[in-house]
Amino acid sequence: MRNAGCRLIRGGRERHAVGVSVRRKVRELQRLVPGGRQLPAAQLFLHTADYIFHLSLKVQVLRALSKFYMP
Repeated sequence: MRNAGCRLIRGGRERHAVGVSVRRKVRELQRLVPGGRQLPAAQLFLHTADYIFHLSLKVQVLRALSKFYMP
């Protein structure tokens, strides 16, 4: 199945635009994830998944604590 964002138009212009867009999104992700600026893209994605997992655990703990302390 082809990704609609990867179509190739004469001269590769659209593929180039997609590459620029991906690089921009990787830079934004590096900015959002603590320690992400020092990581290459492959490690950044693994670190991001780990970061999201830990954030979801923190949310669960905070919800449990709020239920415990709320009447």
